[in-house]
Amino acid sequence: MAFEDDETAPVPANVAALATAHDLGDLVGRRGDDGVLRAVLYALACTLVCLAASAGLFHLARTVLPATIWLAGVALLLSLALVGWTVFIALRGSHSAYAYERGLVHVRNGRARAALWMEMERLEIHVLREAGQNSAYLLRPSGQAVMRVAPLLVSRPDGTRHDAFGTILARRVADAGRPVVHTLISG
Repeated sequence: MAFEDDETAPVPANVAALATAHDLGDLVGRRGDDGVLRAVLYALACTLVCLAASAGLFHLARTVLPATIWLAGVALLLSLALVGWTVFIALRGSHSAYAYERGLVHVRNGRARAALWMEMERLEIHVLREAGQNSAYLLRPSGQAVMRVAPLLVSRPDGTRHDAFGTILARRVADAGRPVVHTLISG
């Protein structure tokens, strides 16, 4: 789950050092995630709740109400799906991105790397076809792996949803003369 960091919080030392080494300028925005540990613990807690519900429903089906056996099976399948989700979250790792005047520092699982805006081959904005909202920002720097940034859509008073950090990314890449491409994907 993505979140906007507190702008007053200090930038991690490795990020600041990399930004300075690449002369990226001043910080203009940041995006992080809740961290892997928190997400894994939440998924494990949900798994345990589903397993407990499944055990209780199986006991109920065996002793009093046989018709609840299908509900117990659904709870068991849900708990197995949650185990898979927990593994996925753990393997995906944590991500954060720091936008500067002249470039971006992307951190994945503690490893930071930097790229100038003008080094970007393009910014791909994946848009869910059915929902019409952004699902990912893929920055493609020359000679490097893709830098993926998760969107965070915040509701505005007028009912629309907006991602301020995504707007920063698109503006900086476009200002550097690099293409910003919207790609429709199935959700």
